[in-house]
Amino acid sequence: MRRKKIFRFFDRYFGIPLVLFLALFTRRKRRLPIEDIQNVLFIKLAAIGDAILLIPTLRKINSSFPNAKITFMCSDINLSVIEKIPYVNRIINCRVYDFLKNPVNFYRFIRELRKTKYEVVIDGGQWERINSIITMFARRDYSIGFRTKGQWKHVVNDAVIDHSRTKHEVENFMDLLVPLGIVPISGEYNFDELQLEFFLKPEHRQFRDRFWAENDLTGKTVICLHPGCGENGKPREWALNNYIELGIRLHDYDKNIKILITGTNFERYLCDPLHDAISDFSINTAGKFTLEETAALVERANLMVCSNTGILHVSSCVGTRTIGLHGPTNPAKWGAYNKKAITIQSHKYCSPCLYLGHDYGCNKPTCMKEITSDEVYMAIRKVLKPELFLNVLTN
Repeated sequence: MRRKKIFRFFDRYFGIPLVLFLALFTRRKRRLPIEDIQNVLFIKLAAIGDAILLIPTLRKINSSFPNAKITFMCSDINLSVIEKIPYVNRIINCRVYDFLKNPVNFYRFIRELRKTKYEVVIDGGQWERINSIITMFARRDYSIGFRTKGQWKHVVNDAVIDHSRTKHEVENFMDLLVPLGIVPISGEYNFDELQLEFFLKPEHRQFRDRFWAENDLTGKTVICLHPGCGENGKPREWALNNYIELGIRLHDYDKNIKILITGTNFERYLCDPLHDAISDFSINTAGKFTLEETAALVERANLMVCSNTGILHVSSCVGTRTIGLHGPTNPAKWGAYNKKAITIQSHKYCSPCLYLGHDYGCNKPTCMKEITSDEVYMAIRKVLKPELFLNVLTN
């Protein structure tokens, strides 16, 4: 957390002046100067959720330029997702924090980057000035990036796309391809064209089948509870006591319900006590399996309940029904991109407040407290037995 705050400080207060200075030496091109695109560099250094939402954009580049090689510049944060995407031919892992430790590392990084010439560089970052600086130093014919209000990162790019506060982020990412002439200028997309994917292999589903058999889950109603939101998502978390109460109520309602607790190793501080409280009818998988193995388990589950975090988008990718809990986050922009998704938004007057992911409207957001276990419990009941509620509405 501290490292990220330091990075954001340097990125803003040193990055903005540096980007504006570099822009003085940049001659922006009015149109893409070449017809035959051979190498594309896409830059997006975070995070897991954003990496998943980028899949339709990468798929579109791949299908539109089948002979081009797509290089993706990521970081340790989203590497685990990027390395699974088949539309990416090469990965550059950019360890930004190494640049802060020793500026010589940045020089070495750029020297290596410039060994390849890219016809197009696409900066998928919404606010990070480091992306713009890297774009400036890359050998390129043309660059595309977002214009985000107050961020001043767009001035180095040849083509600029306005980043919308109201569009879903998967659509914002697709808009970056407008200058390439492969998506409509209107920004109106077919929902099927923007469908998410998660690339599970047969061995992941075989693992899932063994897990189901070993834990006697066949014929059970399996509901996933994911209480964590990663290292930087504390304000987005729903209280642990709410998850405990929800689990107990669900089991009291239907003894055939089994709770599958998911989470990373870091999130065990929430997952372990949740399991301890409902151990008789829950299985704790936090920190035990890979992302792919967890996704395979979620794929077979009946439902996923979580806040706005990476697993929400993973669940959408594998087609599992989701109930997303939103406080600071705007579900219209960051919610599950799935027609089966259910959204529960905090009732607090100032919710949502997040735009770029770290710009909370207050120091200690309390909006998640406004979401009650009653709301979530009834939403789950409606998913499990929709016919009961249809009868109530028609009588």
